[in-house]
Amino acid sequence: MPVVATSDTPAIEEGDAARDPWAIPLVDGAHSRIPESFAALRYRDFRLLLAGLFMALSGWWMIIVAQGWLVLEMTNRASAVALVSAMLSLPWLLLAPFSGVLADRIYRKHLLLTTRLTVAVLMLVEGVLILSGAIEFWHMVLLAFLAGCAFAMDIPARQSLIPDTVHKSVVANAVAINTSVFSMTTIAGPMVGAAILGWLGPGGCFLANAVGNACLAGAIFLMRIPRRDRVGRMNFIGDFMGGLKYVRTQPLLLLLLSVTLTLILTTRSWQQIAPVFVRDVWGRGEGSLGILYTATGVGAVGGAFAVLATSRLERRWRVYAIGLAGAVIGVAGFAFSPNLGIAVACVLFVGLGQQVADTTSQTVILVRTPEELRGRMMALSSLLSGIQPLGTMLTGVTADIVSPQLAVGGGALLAAAALLLVFARSRETLRTF
Repeated sequence: MPVVATSDTPAIEEGDAARDPWAIPLVDGAHSRIPESFAALRYRDFRLLLAGLFMALSGWWMIIVAQGWLVLEMTNRASAVALVSAMLSLPWLLLAPFSGVLADRIYRKHLLLTTRLTVAVLMLVEGVLILSGAIEFWHMVLLAFLAGCAFAMDIPARQSLIPDTVHKSVVANAVAINTSVFSMTTIAGPMVGAAILGWLGPGGCFLANAVGNACLAGAIFLMRIPRRDRVGRMNFIGDFMGGLKYVRTQPLLLLLLSVTLTLILTTRSWQQIAPVFVRDVWGRGEGSLGILYTATGVGAVGGAFAVLATSRLERRWRVYAIGLAGAVIGVAGFAFSPNLGIAVACVLFVGLGQQVADTTSQTVILVRTPEELRGRMMALSSLLSGIQPLGTMLTGVTADIVSPQLAVGGGALLAAAALLLVFARSRETLRTF
């Protein structure tokens, strides 16, 4: 039975402190104005993390709008747009074995401060180069790669940080709220980014992203993240292989990671190629690109609320499967849309379905992974994201040689076929959550 909390003393589940001396106390909802549906917001560090992430992720979506458009204007090639985007993801593939081990072995607060301040400086440099007129294509490739290196070190530590900011009983709620905030940035970021793009040009978007990352670094500095003693010496290869061995013993985690890999290779490149559709297929300007990304964000917000509404279901695999189906069908519809209006309707479903599937998958991975392996599991997810440059480059080259419609639509059809095959062979595993 839990100890009853007073208004000044949070409740701690009996046995928590004995099992884990760093256990986060359970805040008693009876003494909080925050409803149970948003229980994770009762925790100070989690609120700080959300505020910082909102600023940084909004800035991220601003440069997504600006970067693709700027590269397309400089080169007139879809493959060039894909290359710069790929440089952001490639380091995730190269550095995942190291970033996951670091996230599990060293103090996450110091690691996150270093990575976010590094990104802020890189975005500041790129913004100044653009505004001064000195930017060249190779600058964008190099700076994207360096920023990707920082993100590769940041993402496992940041994603595994959520359970360190709330009580274990509300981790799923925290992940859902975190996803909701991410979804809101996919609306706010493109809208503000499109406005800044029209006012100051692409350079203004990069400067705004620098400010957003500095804000996240400030929020992390104020957080009271617990230090955890690690046993044994750090061994990058051995520790990373330990994470892989754990995954091999967990059929459900292996299934979720396999599905993620399938989607990364087949359907996740549409956003990088979107500037080509907007300008060359539908004959629109950069403002329409912002509308397209904003619509994706609106769908993602709907997906986040759908996750919150279904979070108490015992069998969530049906919700997961419906989310995947909606995302894949939406990408196919986007690819063959005859005009921007229909494309906007399609990406609403993409945002909703992808958010439902990704949030469900991430929650299962975080909850079912021991704390000492959590960083490595998040690194495995980053490792899969690092493979995205392959899918992005294939899509970009196919768009140049054949057409953007067949490049993106063909990927969606491949994804549908692959997912049907995976689910047919793993029905029993899928039904375990």
